[in-house]
Amino acid sequence: MKIALVHDYLTEMGGAERVVEAMTRIFPDAPLYTSAFNPSACPAFAGLDVRTSFAQTLTTRKSLAKAFFFTLPLAFRSLDLSGYDLVLSSSSGFAHYVRPRPGALHVCYCHNPPRFLWQPDDYFRGKPHLRRTLEPALVGFRRLDRAAARCVGSYLGNSATVVERIRATYGREATVLHPPIDTSLYEPTDERSGRFLVVSRLLPYKRIDLAVDAATSAGLPLDVVGDGPERAPLEARAGETVRFLGRLPDDEVQRLLGRCTALIQAGEEDFGLTVVEAQAAGRPPIAYAAGGALETVEDGIAGFVFPEQTVAALVAAMHRALDTKLDASVLRQAARRFDVEVFTRRLTCVISQSRQAA
Repeated sequence: MKIALVHDYLTEMGGAERVVEAMTRIFPDAPLYTSAFNPSACPAFAGLDVRTSFAQTLTTRKSLAKAFFFTLPLAFRSLDLSGYDLVLSSSSGFAHYVRPRPGALHVCYCHNPPRFLWQPDDYFRGKPHLRRTLEPALVGFRRLDRAAARCVGSYLGNSATVVERIRATYGREATVLHPPIDTSLYEPTDERSGRFLVVSRLLPYKRIDLAVDAATSAGLPLDVVGDGPERAPLEARAGETVRFLGRLPDDEVQRLLGRCTALIQAGEEDFGLTVVEAQAAGRPPIAYAAGGALETVEDGIAGFVFPEQTVAALVAAMHRALDTKLDASVLRQAARRFDVEVFTRRLTCVISQSRQAA
């Protein structure tokens, strides 16, 4: 069976790219198709058989790739996948638009239906003028997106939340397959930094502003790891206890996770890989009680959740983390449910079942 992998774009390393990295290890002989590839931004894929679309000539920066979003459906439809029996796409954008040959199986691992199309309130938070300007185009793209979804053979969703969104958005059933975490990379330690931690792209829907405001108002120390278009306004509102560290190498992030007071996830995540990474490091996550956190965090046992996105609710959860010591072995056991070996076993099983059903 000849297999091809497809992903939206390889222009920065995020949670979706970690999933694709695992897929390339499961199927090492499969080429990886994408719209655009920046090897310096995604070194994990350097040296692999990565094949790009005509969008590669437009840009290899994600910020500009978003500006050219209207070209991406055509970019993926133009990819020649006629030589493959199975196409496994990884999509939160347009990768599911690909056209395998007749008779081939297309399995889509959906991280979320395109957020800018189907969750515009979150995606365009703080940018109402941009949303109004794009809305006529978005209406047309929603029709295209539903049509593309009808052509997918079978869907996998990265959480129960996403499976429900796939059902509501596309009218398609999907199987839950949680993303993989390499738990072997994390080791608990008794060392503590005394600081809370955020690890995230700095985008409006991630609600880093809430974490910054909570730490500032309560005078609690917070490190923010990551970069993005919201960095400048976030720095402007932050108090003296908040530090912005920018993007850091994986080993440095792992070190910070293992020593932090707690990791904060203030936004609603489709799954939330960093929450599980904190658990794997033996440290508690603090997560907004919505989305994937409902599947990963058992309150008071495998972390802490807060019920509403307010400064008061988050500060209360931060104080709970300061006052309550959770068992590191229990946290690590919670993370092992999502280990890369579990993902590998389940993905190969689902694909085998899909082939038999086709």
